[in-house]
Amino acid sequence: MTAGRDDDKPTPEEKRRVYVVFFLIAFAIDLAIGLVREGTYVPTLIGSAIMITSVLFYVYSYFRDR
Repeated sequence: MTAGRDDDKPTPEEKRRVYVVFFLIAFAIDLAIGLVREGTYVPTLIGSAIMITSVLFYVYSYFRDR
């Protein structure tokens, strides 16, 4: 057991995995909506915001852990 770490808290790797999952879900929904509506990929504002935010959280978590 590591000293000073709660067992309930996620590790940095688990956090980054969640950020990647959020990105992929937002991209898949955005892609599906774009293909249904217009036939090509057209990013929506909310989808782009979620993808950008998840990338920023991932990068911040990566550099903070190093």
